[in-house]
Amino acid sequence: MSESLQIDQTDAIDSYFECVTACSLENEGVECVTRCVEVHLKSEE
Repeated sequence: MSESLQIDQTDAIDSYFECVTACSLENEGVECVTRCVEVHLKSEE
C-alpha cells in the first residue's frame, strides 16, 4: 500500500512540474503557479 501512495505522490509532483512549465511557456506568472500548487499538491493532503 505504501508503494502505491509513493507512486501517487510522484505523479502529483510530476503533474505539478508539468503545470509550472506550461505557466512559464505561456508567460502566465504567479497566479498560474499558485493554481498548479492548489490543484496538484494540496489535493494529496
